[in-house]
Amino acid sequence: MRRRGFTLIELLVVIAIIAILAAILFPVFAQARETARTASCLSNQKQIGLALRMYTQDYDEEFPLGTYPAPRNWEVNPDANGPDCNLSGGRGGWQGFNPGDGGPNYTGCSYGREFYRTLMHVQLGPYIKNKNIWYCPSDKLRAPSAANMSNGLQSYQWFPNWIWNHRNGGFVLVRYSDGRTLDLADDNPSEKSDRVSERMIFIERGAFGWDGPDARNGSGNPAPNTNFNHSRGYNALYFDGHAKMVTYGKKWTTIPATGWPIALAPR
Repeated sequence: MRRRGFTLIELLVVIAIIAILAAILFPVFAQARETARTASCLSNQKQIGLALRMYTQDYDEEFPLGTYPAPRNWEVNPDANGPDCNLSGGRGGWQGFNPGDGGPNYTGCSYGREFYRTLMHVQLGPYIKNKNIWYCPSDKLRAPSAANMSNGLQSYQWFPNWIWNHRNGGFVLVRYSDGRTLDLADDNPSEKSDRVSERMIFIERGAFGWDGPDARNGSGNPAPNTNFNHSRGYNALYFDGHAKMVTYGKKWTTIPATGWPIALAPR
């Protein structure tokens, strides 16, 4: 009996089919994995929102102050440290404090990582037993390591308002379809706000007008970059505790508006 094996052409055809199937399926698998990570990140924010609501029930409907001596109605850069403390708030009264998280004593920085370290371990810590929820699985810069946790380096950003959204400069917060505009400069973040379902308290990378696939430069021209966590948009936690994704391209129509540059603000 004569046995016949595969010819070279037949083997190449099979290899080509496998390569085509892999090229089709691998992006689908990657997209499915990112969808799962996005959902996990949104769930994390929801859990932080529940902790925030429990905190407000214990403290007369007021949000935590972080390391500030008064309600913080502006954003706080989670990457700031050292000399950056002199930006937007200067040094507070927490010098030498240590929350017992294994990290160094506080330098007294109100603006930056010590603000988040305080939220994580002191103010919201009693309501959150798992510190991993402060980390988005898609965050390329922050992982839930012991070193990051003990230094307040996490994935989310306090964002009830933006420094450009005020009456004395910058642009209006957002313009509604009926012509109304908002100025939240004097509307401190708390459950007493009239717009708890509209205002954000935590965002993630990709929210600012100069970040993400829909980023623009100072001239208003498209300038996409990779400083974002998710391909479709950024997750946001709101004052009332609900969380959702804000898709890219909507930055001028959310509260607070984060579009860029100022010249393109709704008039």
